[in-house]
Amino acid sequence: MNPGLPFGMDEEDLAFELPVLRPAPATAPPDCPFCGEPMTFIDAEWGCTDCNGESIGPETG
Repeated sequence: MNPGLPFGMDEEDLAFELPVLRPAPATAPPDCPFCGEPMTFIDAEWGCTDCNGESIGPETG
């Protein structure tokens, strides 16, 4: 057991850890280059839900 890791975590478990997402920026969202509507912060990137639909994310691509 490594005291530098969270309780119950082993060294080999580090390969399964997900990266930490960037926090949402404090600036105003940019406009979509296609429809001109403000974009939303989705999965640590700007994305337009109007153009891409509402089911965008890491599991749907």
